[in-house]
Amino acid sequence: MTQELINAPGFLPGHSTLGSDVSYFLAITFASIFLYSGSLASKGMGRKHHYMMLVSMVAMMLYFAFYYEVRKLGVISLVDQLGFRGPQFVYRYVFHPVLFAHFIAVTVSTFLAIYMIGNGFRTAVYGENGTMTLKSFDVVRSKALWLSGLVWLGFLVWLLFSLSKLGIWHKLLLLLLGYFVPAGVAFLIAKTLPDSRRRHRVLGKACLYSFAFLLVTSTLVYFLLYIAF
Repeated sequence: MTQELINAPGFLPGHSTLGSDVSYFLAITFASIFLYSGSLASKGMGRKHHYMMLVSMVAMMLYFAFYYEVRKLGVISLVDQLGFRGPQFVYRYVFHPVLFAHFIAVTVSTFLAIYMIGNGFRTAVYGENGTMTLKSFDVVRSKALWLSGLVWLGFLVWLLFSLSKLGIWHKLLLLLLGYFVPAGVAFLIAKTLPDSRRRHRVLGKACLYSFAFLLVTSTLVYFLLYIAF
């Protein structure tokens, strides 16, 4: 997508661009689908829940691909190039904390969603009448998962410190969001939720809360940037 089209006037109220409107619309769409798929699971509709989760993952990947084009995955936000039009005190004490909370929500909710899909395939059992239930077993820590995490950490360090022109604090923040927060969440899950069935149900509720929070922060960021001022 060309930069001219991304910067064209948006279709939502305010002084937004087409890129920011589509990005916001995709964020709301995949988060809403995740919430809907979670409600299906709470009603015992496991098969439909799994299908909707896969659809929402596709929507989320489209969002990230587009968000990379519009915001370079948040790098523009970190280096203060968003063009905030409000007062400085609102920018410092309201917008920045909301934006950081949004980054944390995106990191945690995305990691939990991907983790839950893998956990769901391992835990789900199909019944004879087409129903889907959860089996209970002690989850063994995956060495391949932690090894792939270390590979990802190495790639992230190389990308940030060899190719990126960001400052050191921005690089450390991206390392925190890109690796250490998800790794910390995974470690906490392994220590506190060894049973597969309980893990899936507890993390499922955590996913619902995190995506609901993501909807709130996405809307607040959009409102403060393009409508409020």
